[in-house]
Amino acid sequence: MKHANTVFHQLLRVIPRHRFEEVVRRYDGDRRIRSLSCWTQFCVMLYAQLCSRQSLRDVVSAWESHASRHYHLGAGSVRRSTLADANVKRSAGMYLELFYWLLHQFRGKGIHRKDAVRLIDSTTIDLCKHQFEWASFRTGKSGVKVHTVYDPDAQVPTFFSITAAKKHDKKAAEHMPLLPGATYVFDRAYNDYAWFHDLTQRDIRFVSRMKRNAEFEVVATLPVSDDGVLEDQHIRLSSAKGRKECPTILRRICFVHEEDGKKLVFITNDLKRSAGAIAALYKQRWQIELFFRWIKQNLKIKRFIGTSENAVKIQIIIAMIAYLLLHMARRILPASRSMQQLARLVSVNLMQRRNLLELLADSPPPPKRRFAINQRQMCLINA
Repeated sequence: MKHANTVFHQLLRVIPRHRFEEVVRRYDGDRRIRSLSCWTQFCVMLYAQLCSRQSLRDVVSAWESHASRHYHLGAGSVRRSTLADANVKRSAGMYLELFYWLLHQFRGKGIHRKDAVRLIDSTTIDLCKHQFEWASFRTGKSGVKVHTVYDPDAQVPTFFSITAAKKHDKKAAEHMPLLPGATYVFDRAYNDYAWFHDLTQRDIRFVSRMKRNAEFEVVATLPVSDDGVLEDQHIRLSSAKGRKECPTILRRICFVHEEDGKKLVFITNDLKRSAGAIAALYKQRWQIELFFRWIKQNLKIKRFIGTSENAVKIQIIIAMIAYLLLHMARRILPASRSMQQLARLVSVNLMQRRNLLELLADSPPPPKRRFAINQRQMCLINA
């Protein structure tokens, strides 16, 4: 009989245990720990993500129901109070470092391509005001933001940071590690003239929507040849603030969608690409919106099992790790499945001893049912 480890064990194979322990030692994660190791904490929190567990009690009771599988994962049992305490006290930085190590394994040498296109956006996660007072940002409301840089080709986040929801997108973007030569696409929330100038000085291209009240003067009008392009101009910002903060020559492109007739005005420092190519780049921005929608629907980042800032960060970071692990599994599949189908199959079979490739491959069609024919009955029919 062919032996197979659990689906969970097979997903975790891409994380060498010695690599995980190196990260833990850098953060003194297991120092003075009596029972719950960082590896067990990670496995339990990852289990909660992949199986969509709703609460601390739900996570622990479900995990303990599979006690016979813990040994093969290298993990152990857990108590609610111990897990809650670990999520408060242990550094979220350990798991963030693990995320970036996994990302590097997933993307390899292409991670720093100079001609790359990246999408920038954030998503807000609402929290209960009374339980998460540290994240207060509106009357009667709390929340956190996940500021993200997304690779539309690999379909994975290349960077993210977690802040209180009151932090403005522009301020968070200033601390993002952006690559010279790459092109970053973002919406109007990131319009900041000083930042535009800084990006240009660092040889970083951007594409964004232009503010409706932006003041500018036309330096040159370019010929229009691409479908949907109404205007293509080189401009200089003419307001006092614009002249002071961004003396750079920029480009303004007016584009209209053929489908709905909606008019969009883009601003960019890319003076080389065609106007149609700039419009196509901005259209890719919706991919990051789809990514945010997917993780909110399929992973546990809308309801938290801890209320401290550190516990919230750990849960979101491990959700991102879960997304990467699913994506890595999907990449090696011989058959095409959507990420949602993959997540559902893994959720149902996580602690089952099933071969991952066989489980996720397209199921063969059921054999045709053969009915036995009673010759005597046929004789009656033919009579």
